[in-house]
Amino acid sequence: MKPWLKRFFFFQRNAVLIALSSALLLIVFAVDIAFTSPLNLPVHLYWLREVLILLAFSALGLVLYDRRRTEEKNIFYKLRTFFLAVLGLYIALLIPHFVFDSQSAFSLQRVLSYYPAVQEALKNLYYALFFSLFMIIFFFLLKDLVFYKSRKGTRRLFGAALFLLVVTIIYNHYARLAGPPDWTFHGKSPLEWLANGLLFVILILLSFRTSWVAYLNKRQKYLAFWGGLLLLPGPFLIWQSRALDVISRYSVTLGAFDTFVFDFFRIYLAMAEINLLLHLPTASIFEKKMTEIASLQNLSRIISSVLDYDELIAKVTALAKEVLHADFTWLEMVENSGSQVRVVSSQGLTRKEIEKMALDTNSGISGWIIRNRRSILINEIGKDPRSKYLRGWKKNIGSLLGVPLISQNRVMGILHAVKREEFGFDQDDRQMLEAFANQVTVAIENARLIRESIEKERLEQELRVAHDTQLKLLPKKMPEIPGLEIDATCITANEVGGDYFDFIPLAPDKLGIVIADVSGKGLSAAFYMAELKGIVNAFARQYEHPDALLKKVNQTLYQNVDRQTFVSMIYAIVNAKQRSIRFCRAGHNPPIYYSRRRDELMELQTKGIGLALDSGKIFDRMIEEKELHWEQGDFIFFYTDGLVEARNPRGEEFGEKRLMELLWKMRERPAMEIRQAIVQEVQHFSSGTAPHDDFSIVIMKTKEG
Repeated sequence: MKPWLKRFFFFQRNAVLIALSSALLLIVFAVDIAFTSPLNLPVHLYWLREVLILLAFSALGLVLYDRRRTEEKNIFYKLRTFFLAVLGLYIALLIPHFVFDSQSAFSLQRVLSYYPAVQEALKNLYYALFFSLFMIIFFFLLKDLVFYKSRKGTRRLFGAALFLLVVTIIYNHYARLAGPPDWTFHGKSPLEWLANGLLFVILILLSFRTSWVAYLNKRQKYLAFWGGLLLLPGPFLIWQSRALDVISRYSVTLGAFDTFVFDFFRIYLAMAEINLLLHLPTASIFEKKMTEIASLQNLSRIISSVLDYDELIAKVTALAKEVLHADFTWLEMVENSGSQVRVVSSQGLTRKEIEKMALDTNSGISGWIIRNRRSILINEIGKDPRSKYLRGWKKNIGSLLGVPLISQNRVMGILHAVKREEFGFDQDDRQMLEAFANQVTVAIENARLIRESIEKERLEQELRVAHDTQLKLLPKKMPEIPGLEIDATCITANEVGGDYFDFIPLAPDKLGIVIADVSGKGLSAAFYMAELKGIVNAFARQYEHPDALLKKVNQTLYQNVDRQTFVSMIYAIVNAKQRSIRFCRAGHNPPIYYSRRRDELMELQTKGIGLALDSGKIFDRMIEEKELHWEQGDFIFFYTDGLVEARNPRGEEFGEKRLMELLWKMRERPAMEIRQAIVQEVQHFSSGTAPHDDFSIVIMKTKEG
């Protein structure tokens, strides 16, 4: 259906609903005039009047809330709508003082003084109409805020609140027939006390659902906080207006609903303000992290598109300067078989300053990084013996960060960032630049190889070197955890592939394990693998639970990969002290666990879809975290699908059955022997055929004794 036709039907539907609600409210208005007060109505007419009011405001609710359009709006748009709606309610509550006050020049008091029933019915209708309309708006906005990134428990709580509201409305209707309702806590029956108490507790629990605060940027957090402060006196002013008393006399249903929403509004506003206040001190840090991640992702896009070597190295130093807010950055490349260092790109330095640099592969900062093959962070250049000499080169520098670019087990270059002030960098900056350097290594190697392939027409050589660079991004040695033996390998089908595993030290007795498979093969899969490695390493130490990390990785990847690309992944956290492992599976092959006590192999099935398939709405709901505790002799086996999909010359797949039989046969052997046996068996099975896909293996087994 064409967009203009959809809009036509949408407006037509709203016009019908508004006309219907207006007609129903006019009937109620006529009944109120005829019988002076709802209390004077016969029982059957009383119930008919309530049904008409319920239908009228239900129709208006459908007009005010369009679920599809509401879901398309971001959270800050909803907060702004909330703020404007509260201001609108304040104005609506001021109007009766001018219209129904006998001292006002605009008052209807003089006109309707001979018709008190009309005046009273008109006043009741005004309050009920405008106040309840705003309460309906508040209800839908509060629902959207509470359900933002919510779990199943939130929906159950919200449903329980609505159920108690319905029970309260029904009870009050029957109590109304015996006398006017009491909207305070005085004179209530035990049943009313219980229902109101439960409802109040549920509203408090729902008011803790303010996860949207974390997704606001710094400016939005401050605007939301100060806007909320302006709204804080609102509940008191609304209560002073006695509007709820008027509405409760007009309709028990509306009175109960408006009181429910009003109480929810008061509690939620207070909780949101507290949460915003707690987030304000870290707003700048969050903004900084997001800027760094965005710059890292920007580099990933650049290395996928920029093939010219000179253009690439210029962009590398510019992006490094942007990521770290540095005053000076430069990139050194090691040349002539490691005997010479040359600055190939810089930002903030003059040509004369570059020429005056004392560059040596055996001394100075560059020599130290080349010898140790690790990054260096110096926050007091003038006091550190390794960097004092730099003050003779440039006086107005205070802190330095240098990171090696390692390829084929050698330092191919060094990326430097310098600030004028001392203590300008921290460990987060160091980790970010290291992740940045991993991507730069891949980018520079590939740019070099492409340039050489154009010159020498040897594309195969480019792919082999890129493959070596790819492998250098994988762990160079197995981690050592007390009581555990860990082994892993990655066998690629092409020179470069999309399989990836990593070990992330989280604490002396805690280790993060990653195994992933990027869809596709070749250079594009390798680029996305390098991006994934940088993102995971940047966030791993910020999240204690695997499901939280995968949600963040999914959100970041979805915004920065094409829609044809996705990633399957398992992330596990091993706690040697507690002898436990917690993991989540994002569309990946389920790990296989062997329990010696039960002498049984089992697949650990958990829910979860692949990364970058969904923006987060479905992914966050589907992802499931599992925890288990191991015993002596147990092992857990992670692998990628290339292992079971390996084919023999007859086209048969290796399959899960052969894998399970082999694991069962090797169950008492050490981790390294299990890994070697599986690799040998797969290679023997597929001998004579080209590799179908990459495959990776990670195995963790408890040590004997």
